[in-house]
Amino acid sequence: MPFGGNKWEHRKMVSYAEMMETIQRQFGNLRKLDNEMQDDTSKGYQVPGFHGRVGFITSMSQHFCATCSRLRLTADGCLKVCLHGNSEVSLVKALRSGASEEELIQLINEAVKLKKKHHAGMFRLAMQSNRPMVLIGG
Repeated sequence: MPFGGNKWEHRKMVSYAEMMETIQRQFGNLRKLDNEMQDDTSKGYQVPGFHGRVGFITSMSQHFCATCSRLRLTADGCLKVCLHGNSEVSLVKALRSGASEEELIQLINEAVKLKKKHHAGMFRLAMQSNRPMVLIGG
C-alpha cells in the first residue's frame, strides 16, 4: 500500500483476483468464511481439508471504504479516519487546550462524518503525501 517513503509501485502489486487464482490453481476452490463482523476489512477463506485460514485485505484492488469502521490514533495524538487519507484531527491539541469530554466526542463525531465512501484510487494514493506507516501506527 502506498505510504510515505515505502517506494510502492502499482506494477509490483499482486491483486486479490491474482492471489485467489494462484491459490485455487494449486489447492482447488476455497471456502469463503463468514465475516465475523459486518465491517470486517478482510475477506477470509479456508482450503477444504486443511487447517488454518487465509485472509485478504483488498484495500488497493477492491476498496471497502463504505463499510470500514476503523479509526487510527497516531502516537502523537492525531485521529485518522482513513488509513490512506492524509487528513488528521489533533485530539492531543484539544486535550491540552482543556476540551471537555463532550467537546472531544463532538470533535471525533465531526471527523468520522468526513469519512469517504471510497478512497482516491491506488494511482492517486501513490501520488499523495501521507505519513510513513511507522509514524501512523499499525
